[in-house]
Formats: sequence, C-alpha cells, structure tokens
Amino acid sequence: MLRLIWTKGNSDEGKGVQTHLIECYKGLFFDAPGNFSQNDAAIYVARNMISLTFGATPAELTSLEQLLATMMKEKFVSELVIQKLWQVYSVQKKEISKSQRRGAIIVLGMLALADPEVVVREMEACLRIGLGAIGRKDLVLARYTCIALMRMTDNKPVKGTQAKPSNRLPNDHAVLIRLAALLEIRSESRDWYGMAETAIGAIYALSKHPDVLCSDVIRRKTKAVFAPRTAPAAAKPEVENSQVDDDGDIEMSDMPEDQPEPEPQQPEAELLEENGKHALGLSQLLFAVGHIALKQIVHLELCEQDFKRRKAEKEKNASASSPAKKTPGGKSDSSRAAEARKEEEDEMDLIAGTNEDDFTDAIAHVRERELLYGKQSLLSNFGPLVKEICSNNTSYPNAELQAQAALCMAKLMCVSSEYCEANLSLLITILERSPSAITRGNLVIALGDMAVCFNHLIDENTDFLYRRLSDPSLPVKRTCLMTLTFLILAGQVKVKGQLGEMAKCIEDTDERLRDMSRMFFAELAGKDNAVYNHFVDMFSLLSAEGALDEDRFRKVIKFLASFIEKDKHAKNLASKLAPRLQRAESERQWNDVAYALGLLPHKNEEISKLVSEGCKVVEANA
Repeated sequence: MLRLIWTKGNSDEGKGVQTHLIECYKGLFFDAPGNFSQNDAAIYVARNMISLTFGATPAELTSLEQLLATMMKEKFVSELVIQKLWQVYSVQKKEISKSQRRGAIIVLGMLALADPEVVVREMEACLRIGLGAIGRKDLVLARYTCIALMRMTDNKPVKGTQAKPSNRLPNDHAVLIRLAALLEIRSESRDWYGMAETAIGAIYALSKHPDVLCSDVIRRKTKAVFAPRTAPAAAKPEVENSQVDDDGDIEMSDMPEDQPEPEPQQPEAELLEENGKHALGLSQLLFAVGHIALKQIVHLELCEQDFKRRKAEKEKNASASSPAKKTPGGKSDSSRAAEARKEEEDEMDLIAGTNEDDFTDAIAHVRERELLYGKQSLLSNFGPLVKEICSNNTSYPNAELQAQAALCMAKLMCVSSEYCEANLSLLITILERSPSAITRGNLVIALGDMAVCFNHLIDENTDFLYRRLSDPSLPVKRTCLMTLTFLILAGQVKVKGQLGEMAKCIEDTDERLRDMSRMFFAELAGKDNAVYNHFVDMFSLLSAEGALDEDRFRKVIKFLASFIEKDKHAKNLASKLAPRLQRAESERQWNDVAYALGLLPHKNEEISKLVSEGCKVVEANA
C-alpha cells in the first residue's frame, strides 16, 4: 500500500489517493487512544513510526520516506514526537536494541527531508551517538546518521527555479572531522561499504571544500595500506618503550581501539591473515577512491551552477540599480565610482575568463584531463592501479579485491571519456566472465551511467548490456531490466533489434520481472509508435528456434499486439508478416505467423484466405 504515495497528484483522483493513504496511516499509527496523556501519546506515535522501519526493504523505505516527509509538511508530526524520537536515538544509560535506535534516526532523517531543522537542532546528538563510539560499533547506525546529516542542507535544485546559495561547513567543523574519521575505520563487516558511501556523500553535501578533505582521507588510507610492514623482531623497541604491568603483559591502553592486540600465531597463518587484511584494506581504499571520484564530478557541476547563479545575480543587480543623475557638462562622483568598479570587475573577468562558456569549458577540461591524468591529481595514481588488478586476477586472486577494483574502475570511467574508451573492453570482459553476481550487477549499473555520460562510446556496445537479461542471477536480470528501462525511456540509447530480449521478460518466471517488463512496454507504447516500429523485429527474435516455447510466445505476442490500435498500423504489420507464411520452414514458424496475423485487425481478405488455406493443409495432413 505504501507505494501509492507515488500516485501522481496532477488530477483530483491522484490527489485523492494520496490523501486517503495519509488518512489511513494517520489513523493506524498517528492517532493515540483518547485516554492517553500528551506525553504518552507522543511515545505511542514515536514507537509506531520506528516500527514501520523494521524489516523494510530499500524500496519500502523510499516510499515511507516520501509518506513521512509529506505528513511532516502537513503538520501531522508534533514537536513532542520528534523529541521522543531523539530520546530513543540518544539513550545511553539503559540497554536499547539496535533496530530501535536505527529506526529512530531513519525516521528523523525522513522528517528532515521536509524540515532540515529537525537534524540541525540535534547535531550534537549525531556527533555523540552515530558518529561516536556507538556508531563505530554499529556501522548501519552510522550510515543512517550520515543520511540524516545530509538532510541539513536544502540544496536540491527545483526545476524551473534558480539554484540556491549553499550554506556549507568549514573543513575543521566537528561533524566533518568525525565523518572523515569514519572512513578510516578498519572493519571486516560488509556494512562498512554502505557507511563509507553515505559518509562520503555527507562530506560532499556539507563541506565547503570536500575535495580537500577527501584528499586527506585518501592520503591517510593509502599510507595505512601501503606502509611497509615491519617484522615482529623490528617491533622490539616499541615493546621496550611501552608500559609493562606486573604480569609481564604489555599495557595497550595507548593503542587505538580499532587495533586489537594480535594473538600469537604460526608464521604461515600470520602471513595469510596479513595478506587478507592487506587485501581488505586495499579493497576499502579503492571503494572510497571510486565513490569520491563520482562525487567530485557532481561537485564540479555544482560549482558551475553556483558560478552561473552568482553571475546572474550580479547582472540582475546591475540592471536594477538606477543610474545617478549627471550634472551638465560632466559625470557625477557616484557615476565615476561606479564606472571604476565596473572597469575593475571587467578586468577580473578578462583575467579569470569568467564568462559562462569559458567557465564551462574549464570545468569540462578538469573533468576530462585533470582528475585522472593531472600531475598533481591524487586520483591519477589509481587509474593504472585498478586496471592492473582487474587485468591480473591470478596475481590478485582475492575475490573482494577484484570486485572493488572493478567497481572503482567503472566509476573512474564515468569521469573521463578517454579513460572510459581505454578500459571499456576490459570492463565488458569482466561483465561477461566474472563469477560474482554482485560484480556483474554493479557493472550493469555502471554501463548505464556511462551511457548517460559518454553515449557515443556505449551505444555501440549495448548488446553486452542486453545479454544480462539472460543472466543466471535473478538480481542481475532485474538490475539490467531497470537500467535498460531508464536508458530507453529517457532516450539515452537507440532502440535497435534487441527489444525482443526485453519482451521475453513479459512471461518470465519471476513475477517482479514480468511486472517491470509490462510497465516498460506500456510506457514505451506512448512514445512515437515505438512498439509498432519494432514489432516485426521483436517477432523475429521471439519466434526464432529455441527462443520461447509456443505458449509463452503467444502470451508475449498477444500482449505486444494490444498496443497496435490504429488500423493503418495493423494493415502495415500484416502485409510485412504475411509473406513469412510461404517462407515458413516448419509448422511452428507457420503457426507463429498465423497467430500474430490473427491478433492484428488487418481486414485483408487475401491474407485471411492465405491463412485459411494453410489451416486446411495442416488439417489434411493431420
């Protein structure tokens, strides 16, 4: 029921659905029993809101976010309820389940989407809990805290309006220092990656100079990964300088909490463990590098928008200011001063090349040539490194390292078309051969992003993307269908003869794939007769030997034919399919063509006669 919140409110019916959904949830979860005190009612509502997050899928959380943000705008959530949610999140003296604390910050982050002050007022609590000791032990909590902190800035562009000036924090702010420290946590938990992704996102959302802060993080993580490791004997001076207690044990209180004392091990086992830790550290470094590279692209685009906003404001102010009156025979002092200021600004414009085209070209040059190829760029060190790791999976056999190296390379390919072109064949090879379904799914998404960034490079290789619709992994197939749906409906890739591969999903064994595919073709049908234009190609692919069994084929063709509504289109398709009856090499081929012709209201007597004669021949041979 939650997904109904996305019903378009353009019509009275759409608004009615949303209103009714909100009323239902209000009655179920937000209306406390009448005999409750104000305080008890707030506790009741807060507990109910938290319970909505338990066991929710990412898709359900997205819909819940939209619902709660809408209810927050409608003033259905009181200030007292928000206080109770913060109390659940911040409690330290008594035990509380992880799911309750996580649920509280998830809900608070959703409410902050409508009112950023929800989080701004309690920044200290986020620092103390989610970015503090509790968050370091519960990385999922840290992740949702980062998401909530990102909501403090209301910088989302609204279509048709001018970009807002951004209010960002200096890099020495406590929040940013803690966010950077989160990225340097050593953890074997898979939750580290989700936490790191949101921490980087929060840094780029909140910091005035996120590139400087993230550069420092990369430097420190790189030193931690590649610093020379000393043999046990070389560590003797450190032991001598450490405090030793009465039992002869070394006092470790001055050691960082995330570096526990290693237990004595055999040299071989110690070497294997050391290699595993090194691979994990490198994997996490590459993940951070790849995501920072992507965020840096977005940051550059925001810099360009901010420049254009300030330039537009300057021009608006200049045109709005009324000229001072001139005295006969000369200029006033104010006009002379204004001209002097204008000359100074014009000189600065000439020096910095600050007209919009020059600035846009400069940003494009930084993205294409500086980030991955500049001599002073940190990222330039990692492009060759990830290519080396991905090209030599026997030399670097660690599965996690291979997965993160491939993902990092894919993200770097979204930065520069030159780097993308140089490594595209390697990426496609990994997509085809990788045994990891997660890696294949990630690369499908990455290819979709590249199709948006560098359409001319990916358009020639879309066949490799369509092949993933036949992937043995169901999540990969779903990811591929969603990616292709977006690319085709957004006009990012040219639709060729591969639409038949998507049509096969109409009768897939997975219900979600079937629904997604049907929704795609319903949307596609409204775009320039796309189903009609590609019907024959889809028919050819679907009726090919071994493509589909006869029953599934008929269901798919019947669904596609339902979008052929114009008589003219039906006649044209029938005239193209009819000659195939005479060229049919098997009974199945003939039956497929005859069935398709029967679905099309062509009203052509010659075709009807041809089909009926064929039926008589079949009956006679039976």
